[in-house]
Amino acid sequence: MEKTRKGGRLKKYIKNLALIVLGSCILAFGSFNFNYQNGVTEGGVLGLLLLIKNIFDISPSVTALIIDLSLFALGAKFFGKQFLVLSIFASLSFSSWYKMWESIGFIVPNLSNNMLLASILAGMGVGIGIGIIVRAGGAAGGDDVIALVGTKLTSLKVNHIYMITDFIVLILSLSYLSFKQILFSLIAVTISGKIISIMYGEGEDNDADKSLQEEFASTKEI
Repeated sequence: MEKTRKGGRLKKYIKNLALIVLGSCILAFGSFNFNYQNGVTEGGVLGLLLLIKNIFDISPSVTALIIDLSLFALGAKFFGKQFLVLSIFASLSFSSWYKMWESIGFIVPNLSNNMLLASILAGMGVGIGIGIIVRAGGAAGGDDVIALVGTKLTSLKVNHIYMITDFIVLILSLSYLSFKQILFSLIAVTISGKIISIMYGEGEDNDADKSLQEEFASTKEI
């Protein structure tokens, strides 16, 4: 019985790793082809890294390591050590996929002449990619940890917390971005936040949310 239970948990863990690879692939594809190519920025930690780079000229390669690992450690206190492992795996997977898409080059048309469409597609890419990663029990970045922990400590939903953190960072980003760029970025983060919330399992009742909490709990036992 115990072997069967452990075997089931191992299969679930391997499935989660596969989902994280898939989510990272989609997130990297969207970030490179829609966000980067068309100048659509992000809120949250990614936007904060860009803000720090522009104001203090500190490389995101340094600040990302410090901020993300600190927040991943915080998430581990709430969701277990496996959450930390899966989140680090997600970050490494995203980095690998992003480098691959960079080496291939843009494979979708430039949409800078249709920024509304670019913003919608950017929001969908980020939302679906992160949604899959979060559903698998990990986090793609530090802002995902803030959102997940926030739902445990407050009555706010995931997309509401994303919107609050994104809004704060985007407002601060007016120090180096135009209002037009911020406007389209707000559209993108609104869409991504809503998609993540749906994939996270927030609905009219708490059944799906309880299911996902069990998902996090199961990773602690592996």
